[in-house]
Formats: sequence, structure tokens, C-alpha cells
Amino acid sequence: MNYNYLKAFYIVAKHQNISNAAEELNVTQPALSRIIATLEKEVNVKLFQRTKFGVTLTSEGLKLYEMIKSPYDELGKIESNLKSIVKLDEEVVNIGATAISLSVFLFSQLETLKKKFPKVKFKIYTDSSSNLIKRLDNKEIDFAFVTTPVNFKDDKEIYYVYELNNVLIAPSSYKNKIKSPTSIKKLAKYPFVLLNGSMQFREHLNDYFRKNSVQINPVYELDSSSNLLQFVKNDCGLTFIPIEMAMDAVWEDKCFIIDLEEKLPTRYVTFVSKKKAIHSNIQHLIKEQVVTMSLKLQNKNSAEPEDF
Repeated sequence: MNYNYLKAFYIVAKHQNISNAAEELNVTQPALSRIIATLEKEVNVKLFQRTKFGVTLTSEGLKLYEMIKSPYDELGKIESNLKSIVKLDEEVVNIGATAISLSVFLFSQLETLKKKFPKVKFKIYTDSSSNLIKRLDNKEIDFAFVTTPVNFKDDKEIYYVYELNNVLIAPSSYKNKIKSPTSIKKLAKYPFVLLNGSMQFREHLNDYFRKNSVQINPVYELDSSSNLLQFVKNDCGLTFIPIEMAMDAVWEDKCFIIDLEEKLPTRYVTFVSKKKAIHSNIQHLIKEQVVTMSLKLQNKNSAEPEDF
């Protein structure tokens, strides 16, 4: 028995209307009527009775419908899932990230995601934490990966996904001047390169300076953390940076890490989304993995970020 004939019968029985069934099957009404007539001829029974409102199943048609309804419902779910997979591969995901989040965490995760979903397009927007939160509010991005500290409203879902190990680094030319361990107070006389005062990490550092009764007046102020290391390598001064961003330069002897007596406050890369946002399939997959990573971080079971 022809599969397409059975499918046509199932759709007509479901709608009890030739016109609506023909529209769903994307065929003409005469063509659909011919298919039903051919099927009735094959099984040698009448399957439908015509009425002024459409069609109704005969007793034999009802038996056939009950036989194939469950299998066809399952086939419908499979078709729907296949369409979702196709749509998933055509999707665009807009992700915001601070320069630090991108450098120490997100790059490796994106590489893994692209292997899983090679046709998905990922658009990455780099900005400050506060500006990324605004973009999230304006629906310009789907998610944001930002670094603490940052102020969040109650309409956000926040997950800590990666612990940052911030260090103070200095140019290699300073090795004979600075002996570790040392106090931040003793370093105040040296030039510093910091983010500008409007950046939240700078506010974070200013709190650290105040708690330790020291005043740091940077000789350079930047608007992006991605450039801090380059200034240190060029002998411009000291800066605070995640150790992940500094290690290559340390191994190349372009800079060195200063062992501070006063511990630097812990910072995190956080995943941020809107609580009531409607997420697509791939966005749900990303979010589910983020929740798992966050729980592992809380339990201190993993020192390194897991792949998506």
C-alpha cells in the first residue's frame, strides 16, 4: 500500500475537510480526491461519506484511522524534530562578551560549539559589562558573558561559570627594582596602567586600594582590558590582569608576576540572560550546559571550565 496514500487519508480524516487537507498537503483538491478514490479502490471499501460540511469517516474508515493514528502521530513528532534540527543549523546566536571573558573562557567554548553545530552562526559583540547588560535589555544579544563586579536587576538569571585568578604584573625591566613578596603600598611610586574610571573592574580595584590605604594614580588609562598586557610589555608600567592572559608573556620573559601580600578579591566570568526570554533550541542547550558548569564551580569539583 502506498505510504503517500495513507498519509493523504490520515490528513483528510484529521481535518474532515478535503479543502483544508489539500492545503496542508500542498496539493489541489481534485488531486487529493483522486488519491482517496484510488485508496478506496485498493482496499475495496468506502472510507469517507461526503456531507455539506465536509467528509466523515465510514465505520471501515474509522477502523483504518484508529490503526494508523498512533504511528502517524509518532512520525509527525519525528518530522517536527527533523525540522527543528534543520532550523538549528540555520540559526544565528548573538553573544556579548567582555574582552576578558572572551580571552580566558569563551574562545575555547565557541570552538567546541562550532564543531557540534558547524552551520550555526555565532555573532560576538565585545563591550564593557555594563554596556553588554544594556544590549541584553534591548534584545540586541541573546546572552552575555561578563566579569564581576557588575550590577544586575532582578529580571536577570546569573550563573558563575569561571573563576578568574587576577595577578599584578610588571615589565621584565622592573625585576631588579621590585622584590616579591611586597605590599601594594610599596608599589604606589611605580607607574600603573589601569582601565578608566568608568569601568567596573577599575571601581573594583579602587575599592581594593581604599581598603589597603593606598592611592594609585595611573599614567595610562585604557577603555579595554585587551590592551593592558601590551602596555606592560612595552615597559609602560604595572597592571592587574587574569593570569591566563599573562602567562605567554611571562614565559617569554616580557613581564613577571608580583607576589602581593594583600590578596586580590576573587572575580568571576558570569553568564547572564533575561529571565523571561524565549530561547531557541540551541540557546536552551547552551543554557543547560552553563547551569551544569555553574554547579560544578560551586562544588569546587572542577578547576577548569568544561566544554559546552
